[in-house]
Amino acid sequence: MTENLKSASSAKIGKVFKVARKELGLSKAEVSNAAFMNIRYINAIESGDYSIFPSEGFAKAYFIKYQDFLSIECEFPPIYESNNRQDEIIKKSIAKINPSFIPIIRAGVIVFMIVLSVYIINVSFSTETKSNDLSLAKEAFPNNELNKIEEVVNFNNSIETPVNLIEDKPITNSSNKLIFSFFDECWIEIYSFDELIINKLFKYGDSFEVEIERPFKIVVGNAEAIEASYNGNNIDFITNANRLNVSTIMFNDE
Repeated sequence: MTENLKSASSAKIGKVFKVARKELGLSKAEVSNAAFMNIRYINAIESGDYSIFPSEGFAKAYFIKYQDFLSIECEFPPIYESNNRQDEIIKKSIAKINPSFIPIIRAGVIVFMIVLSVYIINVSFSTETKSNDLSLAKEAFPNNELNKIEEVVNFNNSIETPVNLIEDKPITNSSNKLIFSFFDECWIEIYSFDELIINKLFKYGDSFEVEIERPFKIVVGNAEAIEASYNGNNIDFITNANRLNVSTIMFNDE
């Protein structure tokens, strides 16, 4: 990275690392060999200049690794500007799929049970039969839930196959699943609509799932330590990894 990523805070924290290393009687080369860290990253952390790291997630991963090696506890310096609004943006992304049908989806299970019961008894779905079932349902459901059911059933009356409406809509939200499994220390960054929503370091044995709508981008450090899939399709991070073993995968609009 070319921007200036050094501050008084990062320089001060870097001195803590340097002092801790010297107290252990270790040179930078010895730390590099023992901790399997590039000596340039050791220099960067001790000097407080993070410009060498390709991303914030990459910097944090090596910061934690070096910290654990020295058995010290430091707070990562606030030198990156990141708006990590994960929950808000993911909810916004999913809501854009079809916000007008959210109440229908919420009441879908209840409606499906009622429609299925009517189908078993009478095969044909008549308005009179549905009205009778809704009258019986008043004893079992609160008024607010009953209003939702009546609205959905009235909407179903205007189409030929009411069951299709209930089956089609939930698929949109449940299909956009991103699944990760980790076999070594690895960090990931996920961007939705060019905004950073997930920035996290994982360790051996961790797993992670999130539902997200295209377009989005994944940046992975240590590409050999991760397996992932989206909508059931495997994602190949290794082929596009650079010399630092960092891989970036784009998922554009279909």
